[in-house]
Amino acid sequence: MLGYIIYGDGPKRPELGERRLLGVPFLTLSMGQPPRPHGPLARRRALLAARQMRERGVRSAVFPVDFPYTALFLGQGICPVDTLPLRRALAAPLTRRKLESMGLGPTQAVVAVSAQRLIREAEDAVRSLALSFRYVLLSAGDSGEILARELRREYGISLLLDPARDQLDRADALLLYAPRPDLAGDNAVLWGLYPGGELGRGRLPLVLPAALAEQVEPNCGQEQLTAALYALGVLPLEAVLAEIPS
Repeated sequence: MLGYIIYGDGPKRPELGERRLLGVPFLTLSMGQPPRPHGPLARRRALLAARQMRERGVRSAVFPVDFPYTALFLGQGICPVDTLPLRRALAAPLTRRKLESMGLGPTQAVVAVSAQRLIREAEDAVRSLALSFRYVLLSAGDSGEILARELRREYGISLLLDPARDQLDRADALLLYAPRPDLAGDNAVLWGLYPGGELGRGRLPLVLPAALAEQVEPNCGQEQLTAALYALGVLPLEAVLAEIPS
């Protein structure tokens, strides 16, 4: 079961409960904010709450923003919901929309994908983008050659493999599946699609549908909740994409 942590106005001692969002049950943990959040008593109560969630089978939870006990929960094997799979799923369609809004059509835009190796999510993005744009650059070492042959055989599409650094820098859109500190990162569209890549300019935003956002606390980790509901199949990718500003 997924967890859902509520932190702020709440009971003095943490309490477990249940909540449903879009029909999905979450094991909730309600924690009032103590006067001394880092005091020994507050930390003991937080540790006990984490253990109670773990005993109920929770291994992943929607954490509130600026939650002071994240490290304690991680130590008990309870992690924040991973938003990376959803960001990667959104990368290609959002890139198309961004480039179209900039007036760059299928024969004008240059799109680049860079990865240490061609993982499935990167391959899916390349396939999708290559069917939409004439100029797609792929930097993925030897692993890109098989995909390039398949696309040429099936669709007559040619990828530019092993592009030079300046070619990646000049691309209108750049999707990074691994860090590339050697690149300028000034592309008009830039997505960091690797752990930690969402912390800089390459952040791909996630937006919870407005009707659902009204049902949750102001400090709810809405990006985590969006990713959780998508992973469970109750929030379609198109619904998430529709909420992201152009």
